Amino acid sequence: MSSLKAIGETVWGLLVDDGSLAIGIVVALGVTWIAATALGDAGRDLVGWLLVAMLVVLVVANLRAAGGSVRRRIS
Repeated sequence: MSSLKAIGETVWGLLVDDGSLAIGIVVALGVTWIAATALGDAGRDLVGWLLVAMLVVLVVANLRAAGGSVRRRIS
């Protein structure tokens, strides 16, 4: 049960306590909005994939950072 609690605390810290994730999401939405405006109707499908790619990279980077901080606390 303690491992589930640790996972829950890590996810909570990643989503709520980590301001860099929130800032990254806002930046990704801003870049997407600018790209959608610049590309017009022809590039709207590509802009959606751009947003998905940026958010996946952002979440993976934050998960790696959270995992590193947990490993440092355990050691």
